[in-house]
Amino acid sequence: FGSSHSWRGRQQPTGPQYAPAHRQQSSPKAMARGTIKHLKRMFAPRHWMLDKLKGRWAPKPSAGPHKLRECLPLIVMLRERLKY
Repeated sequence: FGSSHSWRGRQQPTGPQYAPAHRQQSSPKAMARGTIKHLKRMFAPRHWMLDKLKGRWAPKPSAGPHKLRECLPLIVMLRERLKY
């Protein structure tokens, strides 16, 4: 009868330390998991010439040392322009 507790017939303790793991609130810093790898299609640069109604997401380029607005992802060139 040692360490296993049964809450049957007794009131469960309340507080953040007793909340299940999926219900515990975390700080806003802990929610980000790396860089954002997608971009809403609506906010993609106009020179990519993407159709607004074709989907919700556009690929986010990894520009490296260059400006994000001046680059063109390779997948946009292959998929949208060459229809490959």
